[in-house]
Amino acid sequence: ELLNETLQKPGRYFWIGLWVPTAETGWTWVNGSRLDRDRFQLDLEERPGLCGMIKGNSIIPETCSFESQWICQREATKL
Repeated sequence: ELLNETLQKPGRYFWIGLWVPTAETGWTWVNGSRLDRDRFQLDLEERPGLCGMIKGNSIIPETCSFESQWICQREATKL
């Protein structure tokens, strides 16, 4: 719930580990796997140096030099 509320705030962009390292690779996750276009129906430009950002309910392309916060996956921690 906290994450969803944060994403809805104006001016908030979050990098999700998606980028275009080279023209040949297209959209790639930081673990090296390609974006599955069957699962994600996105109309994103594939230009090297672009990163996938979440803004509100959308994934948008933005230059990777754009300063933003980021979302990453972590192992669950038992408290």
